[in-house]
Amino acid sequence: MSFSKRMKQSREKQGMTLAELGRTIGKTEATVQRYESGNIKNLKNDTIENIANALNVNPAYLMGWIDDEPSNEDTIAAHLDGDDFTEEELAEIRKYANYVREQHRKMQGE
Repeated sequence: MSFSKRMKQSREKQGMTLAELGRTIGKTEATVQRYESGNIKNLKNDTIENIANALNVNPAYLMGWIDDEPSNEDTIAAHLDGDDFTEEELAEIRKYANYVREQHRKMQGE
């Protein structure tokens, strides 16, 4: 699977819009859309890292160097003492985590 497909799949799994991802990584919605469509192919390493961080995935997964994406549900569950959450609840938790991360970046001046 290509970078663009993995990126889109990961973004949708996080419940993020193109605009939300763009704000998180400091790019426009149109630029993020071009990344996902494959129209921009030569991304800088720091851009790939920013995208991976925003989507809670390993940069190597986005690049196609590894096939296994760590399950966000497993990671979240490990931190929440095994509480059972629906997919919708997990999506809300991910959105909130991304919001907190975005606010932290703004405070750090990124």
